[in-house]
Amino acid sequence: MRDATTGGTPDPAVLDVPFAVGEAASGPLTWAQSVMWDAMQWFGKEANQFNIGQPLVLAEPVGQARLLAALRGLVEAHQTLRTRYVARSGQPRQEVHASGAYDVEVVDGHGDPARVAGELAGRLAETAFDHEAEWPLRVGCVVDGERRVTAVALVGSHLAFDGWAFNTFVDLLLARLTGEPDQPEQPQQPDQPEPASPPAAGQQPASAGGGVPQALEQAAFEGSPAGQRQSRLGLRHWEQGLSTAPASMFDLPRATTGDQPIERHLLDSAAVAAAAATLAARTRTSFSTVLLCLTTLVLTAYNGHDTAVFKLITGNRLDRRSRDLIALNTLDALLAFAVPRDVDLLTAIRQTHRPAFDAYRRAQCDPRAVRTVVEEVGRRRGVSFDLSTYFNNGHRGNDWAVTGPEPGPDRLAELRRESRYTRLDPLPRSDMKFMVAASNAGGGVCRLGLLVDTTYLPGALGEIIVRGIETLLCDAVADEIGVAEIPGRIGLTPAARGADWVRTPAGWVRPADVAELVREAAGGVEVAVLPAGPAPGTGLTAYVADASAVPEELHRRVLDLLPGRPGVAAPDGYVACAAAPPAGAGPDAWRGLPVAARGPGRPA
Repeated sequence: MRDATTGGTPDPAVLDVPFAVGEAASGPLTWAQSVMWDAMQWFGKEANQFNIGQPLVLAEPVGQARLLAALRGLVEAHQTLRTRYVARSGQPRQEVHASGAYDVEVVDGHGDPARVAGELAGRLAETAFDHEAEWPLRVGCVVDGERRVTAVALVGSHLAFDGWAFNTFVDLLLARLTGEPDQPEQPQQPDQPEPASPPAAGQQPASAGGGVPQALEQAAFEGSPAGQRQSRLGLRHWEQGLSTAPASMFDLPRATTGDQPIERHLLDSAAVAAAAATLAARTRTSFSTVLLCLTTLVLTAYNGHDTAVFKLITGNRLDRRSRDLIALNTLDALLAFAVPRDVDLLTAIRQTHRPAFDAYRRAQCDPRAVRTVVEEVGRRRGVSFDLSTYFNNGHRGNDWAVTGPEPGPDRLAELRRESRYTRLDPLPRSDMKFMVAASNAGGGVCRLGLLVDTTYLPGALGEIIVRGIETLLCDAVADEIGVAEIPGRIGLTPAARGADWVRTPAGWVRPADVAELVREAAGGVEVAVLPAGPAPGTGLTAYVADASAVPEELHRRVLDLLPGRPGVAAPDGYVACAAAPPAGAGPDAWRGLPVAARGPGRPA
């Protein structure tokens, strides 16, 4: 132990937790880790927002030696806790260490272990992890006057943990501190980066020697023939969904914002938990389906879409092995489906269940291959997909299963009076424009989180949406609600697009913005973008005042310029003309010009 508190100074002690087990091993990142690695590289120092922290107050104090022994046992049993994530030759890898040591910061509880542990966890979570130099878990403990541990502060990197894994680790640690765990973990001896033999088709890897599951085994499975077959099924689902999905859920007029456009809202609500669980039981679906359905209905009521496209953050811990895996295991599933309209809310929930199930079922696939599919389908359709709408159901299993009588309107009204709304500090940027997340705040309370980019969802929309979901859930327990009633029930005013917007198979676009894009690709010549036919939704044709323009080459340049422009899509066709018509001549003058070349903006 290194103790900086000698002489009565207030500086914290630091306890050493040495570990030694098996042999060192390394391997590629798992699919889930590679998704988070890319996100953390993009955020840089702002990746501290991904940190997962929890203060853990003990019912009875324990000796420091017991805490150190508990930590050492878990670190030696689970590779994740002794892994460094590094870039080698430009490629990220995970390196599992056979020996090393953890530091545990020790602070005085001053008679209030809960407060001090919360403050300590907050301080440990302030900075992003340096994954090449730092273990992916930071630990501190609070002690009383007899130097016994009264609380523990834990902060994990999201590259190593998802919510399930972190909660499982906390449960294991608590069991070791307060009693005997049901099934003591056995460290793998030695660590193996590859399984002895590949698993059968669709079968997840078994842990070597029957021990606890490890991240390197997961990575090895994903690279095996069975893992690749599983990936191909998922990629097929992505390709099918994107073939008809709108390019963006944010093809909307933009609002002027400051330098902190990302708002975050929280609603802690027992009413949400009770009402959503009740509706799930009535519709024979799930809490996740109910909340997902309400989320899609509210957002599409605002943006005027008939088809929703969401990324669903998916754990898919469907068997004992995956449930016991202490490692990040979440991937993005694609939900692209026609939003139920002329039905009541309960019917809409039932109609959401199957598409959501199929999306979750096909989430396990190589994210780098997913990016290739997204790009290829986008270029084929003449769009750049903006997949920045997320839903994350983070609670466990039957957290809020209905066990008694359904709550009536009076009970729900009582619960709603206890709901607590909080607006967190805004952020300068995010790779999400919209996300709804649910988690278990304890005591029958659902923590409903909402992130919105106010460039596209301005004003009070964030609070309206998060409170509106609660309102709709509670109202639907007592009344039949039509989907068309949603905006009026929650005070939501749909987005107003001017007459200069048109609807296309790619979503809503402004022809003037498309013309500006084509003009940029064509080197600044005059361009007009006009409807391809009289019927709505028939697509757009770009007329270019350059007889030398080659439509196929121009289209490729347009596609290259599309990323980052919601509400813009490539024209469906190009017409090269010798010159522009006289100023003010109108659209028919463009259509009447001699044609030097004509070409499609889509494959035949």
